[in-house]
Amino acid sequence: MQRRNGCWKWAAVLAGAVVALAAWPVEGQSAQTLRIAVVDMQQILNQSARGKAVKQKLDQERTARQREMDGRQQELQKMQAELEKQAPVLSDQARRERTETLQRMARDIRRLLEDANRDFEKRVQETEMDITREIIAVAQEFGKDQGYTVVMERSTLIYFSSAVDVTAEVIKRFDGKQK
Repeated sequence: MQRRNGCWKWAAVLAGAVVALAAWPVEGQSAQTLRIAVVDMQQILNQSARGKAVKQKLDQERTARQREMDGRQQELQKMQAELEKQAPVLSDQARRERTETLQRMARDIRRLLEDANRDFEKRVQETEMDITREIIAVAQEFGKDQGYTVVMERSTLIYFSSAVDVTAEVIKRFDGKQK
């Protein structure tokens, strides 16, 4: 509990410092011209044309991998059912060898599935990082062009007025850059 309170204190101090620095007069500006904008990165990822396209492509890839894994699982189940049918007529050694083969196959499929999932999650993270970098660049450009002093990410804020939310405008600009 103590550690959690410490994190909140630091977050509050950081947020206060950001606002204080943003209010600090810049050459040719006064403290009264402070303009703050908020963007929701997750919303941009989910609603922008590029974000939707990337998500669709990743979903298709996930579905294809799942189909492949399902096929291997079905093959293994078929072999297990076959072994169960033939078990009464097989010698102990033949039954043991087939059981070991099936166990090896099951282990290989499990490892393959784990590796595929790990690789896929890594690819998803890399893709999200790449598109997030692009969105940040567009949000920065938007902020400069529109004369904002600070553009903040929604998830870091406890409260903000919807009047400062420029997510829709950043989505439009991001989509426009992709054409």
